[in-house]
Amino acid sequence: MSARNFVLVAAGLLATSCSNAIPDVDAKAPTLADAEGGSPQNVAALCEKAENRNSPLVVEWPGTHKVELESISKRGIVVVKYEGCKLSVLPLCEAKGAYTFESVSPQREGLEIKDENDLFAKLPVAAPGLKAELNSGKMFKLDYVLVGQRITAEKPAEMTGDCAGATHFVRTISVGAYQMDSAAKAAQGADVDAGVVQVGGSRKASRSRNRGSGNVEGCASKTDLDEAAARSAGCSAPVQLGLVPLK
Repeated sequence: MSARNFVLVAAGLLATSCSNAIPDVDAKAPTLADAEGGSPQNVAALCEKAENRNSPLVVEWPGTHKVELESISKRGIVVVKYEGCKLSVLPLCEAKGAYTFESVSPQREGLEIKDENDLFAKLPVAAPGLKAELNSGKMFKLDYVLVGQRITAEKPAEMTGDCAGATHFVRTISVGAYQMDSAAKAAQGADVDAGVVQVGGSRKASRSRNRGSGNVEGCASKTDLDEAAARSAGCSAPVQLGLVPLK
């Protein structure tokens, strides 16, 4: 074989070897398995894909956020920063406008959180805080009722103050009452019924009432409540927000 032909053959073998050694890598969206490693980027990506992302339940929101929501909504339109799983009121961002209260027939709903797929899909705002409890062997059951909404008609025309990072404004604030119970997940062969686990003839309490606001049963029986009546009846807790992107 001539030197020239040898060089050409060697070059061809090298190119083939390199193409086999470096496979194509397709970009893919993060999965729950990716998020279990704790990467903030992966967790945020899962929250971005949550069901009804712009209508988040805020039952696990910190008390300071709920106070800011109520206080600011009495003076103007509430502006928030919503990225990944984190939803924060921007208390120094002012937007002119007002909310009016509309009563609705009580709407009672519930959901169960049995695994991380449920958690990130149904309670994205609460996911980072509840993830550790869920992984410790607990499940959650949320029971809530909505009796009215505070609604603003228009997008804020102007915002002043410190609005850095603003992404959405709060168009609706659905109010009512809620109760979230935690329970130990049933072991194989155990039956969970009404908060009690039955295992081999022995029974032990498995459910605890540890989060809630108002009386769900009582509020579910109320009709045609105005804002003052909803408050006096204990049916004015913020349960769900309706968010609209600013851009």
